[in-house]
Amino acid sequence: MVDALREVHRVLVPCGILIDARPDSRVHAYVERRRGRGFQRFGVVRTNSTELKNDRASDRAIARLVAEGFFTRRRRGRFWHRVGFDSLAEVRRYLWEHLRFVRRAEWVVDAATRRRHANDQFVVRRAVRHEILEANQELGLRRLSKLRR
Repeated sequence: MVDALREVHRVLVPCGILIDARPDSRVHAYVERRRGRGFQRFGVVRTNSTELKNDRASDRAIARLVAEGFFTRRRRGRFWHRVGFDSLAEVRRYLWEHLRFVRRAEWVVDAATRRRHANDQFVVRRAVRHEILEANQELGLRRLSKLRR
């Protein structure tokens, strides 16, 4: 990942912008039932251990290049992304096939409630981290001067 980010820095103009947006595994995803106004939490979905390791490696790679001066952090944050489903069965199928999540939610409602609302509309609400990184102008200008020689 570090090599890929160095390559991105190489092709960016000085002060060019890199936007890093990826799922935020530090925050659990949620299975929620749509209601008239808002949502009712039905379950918690965890990220699988392989993806947790990959996300930590990505975090370390970005931190390393920021520490080495390749990029400057300009802004960061989190937003929530909802993926809609027509039934609880579709949610279960999605979790079973999705490589990022564990295959089963940890339900916070009882089985009777899940059966009663099985054909309602649901969403999986997951966090997405974003960060705006600016290519270091000094490193970029040095790179340009080498190309002109």
